[in-house]
Amino acid sequence: MTIKPTFTRSDFVRQRRASRSSASPRTSKPASATRSVYRTDSLYLPGAPRHNPPAAQRARQARGSGRARQYDIAFSLGGASVRAPAISLPYLDFSSSRWVSGLLALLLAAALFLMWNSGVFTVSAAEVVGNQRIGVNEINAVLGMIGEPVFKAVPAQIEANLRTAYPDLADVNVKVKLPNHIVVEVVERAPVLAWYQDGAMTWIDANGVAFMPRGDVPGLAQVIANGVPLEVQNDPDTPLYEQRFIQPEMVQVIAGIAPYVPSGMPMIYDPKYGIGWQDPRGWVVYFGQNTQDIPAKLTVYAALVDQLINRGIQPTLISMEYLDAPIYK
Repeated sequence: MTIKPTFTRSDFVRQRRASRSSASPRTSKPASATRSVYRTDSLYLPGAPRHNPPAAQRARQARGSGRARQYDIAFSLGGASVRAPAISLPYLDFSSSRWVSGLLALLLAAALFLMWNSGVFTVSAAEVVGNQRIGVNEINAVLGMIGEPVFKAVPAQIEANLRTAYPDLADVNVKVKLPNHIVVEVVERAPVLAWYQDGAMTWIDANGVAFMPRGDVPGLAQVIANGVPLEVQNDPDTPLYEQRFIQPEMVQVIAGIAPYVPSGMPMIYDPKYGIGWQDPRGWVVYFGQNTQDIPAKLTVYAALVDQLINRGIQPTLISMEYLDAPIYK
């Protein structure tokens, strides 16, 4: 049996030292030049594939091997992958209708802003047409548009505001014209009666609507009321400026009797007896609440007065409400 000698690490070290000492001395070089240089292609970590670098890369590495303390070491991360966060840019499709509508909306908003703040579209005063007793300044005060953009004017709202503030306006029509023009056409109520009640006077038109007197209108029938007129049934949806104070039929009664009233004597209204007047001879005569048979009632009234005078009777009240049954007290 043959036993092979064992070559240990100590034998390798002694052999290496002996070969160095027997070798002829070389030209001296800097100590740093004798150190080993580790190339990037000769150092590998577990999992990194071995590869042979190209010839050009090996030549560059050989030329740089004389530099001291230069270590180019490549490490592999063992197949780990790192991703940078993705940044996505929106796709702008200028052919889409949304872009067109959005651009138009932006331009419209800019135009409205400029027009709203431009002095060209600011209202200085309204043009009032048809007014006789109500002043232009009074209408402009209620209008509330002086110094405001004309775009704030809402004709229907302005008409309602004016008629609420001035019930003596029978009709109002508002027109808005660019750039800053507002035209207010008004129709004032024509008073028929001057109604005195509880120490105050109000005017009443042919429709029975009461309103505040303005100025002086000659020829109005004067009525002194001893009480509130019979209740008028107004529609709950009727605006306040259209609600009636007395029935239009009663206005017709008063207007029909007015020519027969003695000169200088006012008419009298009583909720019970209706309309009449103070006779200069010392009594009050009433003709009821309607205009029926007014001429016949006047004829009967004259005959009744002659009969009472002939009999020496001095009445205090005569009621001609019923033609067939006159009453006197």
